[in-house]
Amino acid sequence: MKKNERGAISVYLALMMAVLIPLIVTMMESARVNAIKLRLECAADLSMDSVLAEYNKALFDRYDLLFVDTMYDGGAGSVDKMLDHLDSYLEYNIKPDKGLIPAFTKDHTKLKLRSSEATAVYRATDEDGAVFRYMAMSYMLEKYGLAYIADIKDMVETSASEEFHDTDVTQDLEDAQTEVDDLVCPEPDPEYDEDGNETEWTPPEKDDPAAKVVSASKGFLLSQITEGEVSATRADTDCYASHRDLIRGDGMCEDWERHDSVAEQILFGEYILEKCGNYRELKEGSRLSYEAEYIIGGRDNDKDNLNLTAAAMMVIRGSSNAMAFLIDDEKKNIAKGLAEALAFVIAMPEAAGAFQTLICCAWIYAETIYDLKTLFKGGRIPLIKQKEDWNLNLGKALLMDFDGKEGGEGQDYKDYLRMILFMLPLNVKTARCMDIVEMDIRQLDTYGDFCLDNCIAGACVQLIFISSYGYSFFMERRFRYA
Repeated sequence: MKKNERGAISVYLALMMAVLIPLIVTMMESARVNAIKLRLECAADLSMDSVLAEYNKALFDRYDLLFVDTMYDGGAGSVDKMLDHLDSYLEYNIKPDKGLIPAFTKDHTKLKLRSSEATAVYRATDEDGAVFRYMAMSYMLEKYGLAYIADIKDMVETSASEEFHDTDVTQDLEDAQTEVDDLVCPEPDPEYDEDGNETEWTPPEKDDPAAKVVSASKGFLLSQITEGEVSATRADTDCYASHRDLIRGDGMCEDWERHDSVAEQILFGEYILEKCGNYRELKEGSRLSYEAEYIIGGRDNDKDNLNLTAAAMMVIRGSSNAMAFLIDDEKKNIAKGLAEALAFVIAMPEAAGAFQTLICCAWIYAETIYDLKTLFKGGRIPLIKQKEDWNLNLGKALLMDFDGKEGGEGQDYKDYLRMILFMLPLNVKTARCMDIVEMDIRQLDTYGDFCLDNCIAGACVQLIFISSYGYSFFMERRFRYA
């Protein structure tokens, strides 16, 4: 009986092992598969983070922008180069024995990367620079936030109103001068001498109260408002992002915000002013001296860009001064009194209106030139002037006898750059800002061929792995900054 009992137990165990062994082997193989998947997940994340860690350091140091430069400091830019770097990192991360003595390691997954392919690439220049702007805005929002531009927002929105862009004081002055020049004094009844001959009548000479102002207005604007030499540096803009044919990527990532609101556009303007030099704040190592002015003017030389910037400031200041003048009855009465006196001299009371218009236009023009001199000298001028903010009396204005001032209350040169940048189309200032970035980075050693369309903010890749244990794995992953 005892022997029979022992035999029954042995048979039972043998039968149970027939069930347990396949179960154990299946569990072991399932554990292997899950271990492989976990390793692949970790390896992919680590490898993609390693690719992103190879950002262009010069671009980050100068502009706080994170982009993988597919030139990798030499040769032509290529997505294949980036994939080669990714493949190298994956190989290290899926093979723990790589570079080690095999006797001390054991690979239970035996994985190998079969292929990698980029199905989407987000280049800096895609969608008129939307990717570039997204990265710049990510930096600004992280550093400052939208609360930073609360006061600036009120200023630029006020300057953007129609009232500040509908007055051309130079043209108004020319038109007023033409109207006075066209005045014809009426010829009186003929007079005769003692011999009965008709005496020759000579029309009275018209006094030109605005001669010096008009003469100044016909000159080069920068010569009226700047002191010392103006940079004449040139750059061949045809080789930069806004002018050349760009390598196209796949645009913005689906879950990236566009950053196109008014507040965000203002914040992008702040990015430009923070990273770019200007007439008052030159930047060391820049290709052009007046970078913010290049973004406004878009010309290939500093002088033209500064002149276009000054002209834009003149429109703002001229419109503001015209508004301030029109509500100042005292100044209008002074101009009217002088105009009536001039009309009396030529015996043409009806000409008083033309003279008054000319005097008013000349006074406004001179005040505007004074404002620009002040801004270019480093002083401040309020966007909207009160009566006490007016600087020139009529005598100084008509003689053009004045200079700008330093200090004061109101907005400075940089504030007026803010207003002008806000009025530029978003795609225009983005493209020209990319030009500036390329200009400056190419100034550095080993970056002579730097191009932003070779810079990548992220990508979507498809990976295929195989295992010597008979498994294959497909993985699609997206990696990007921000």
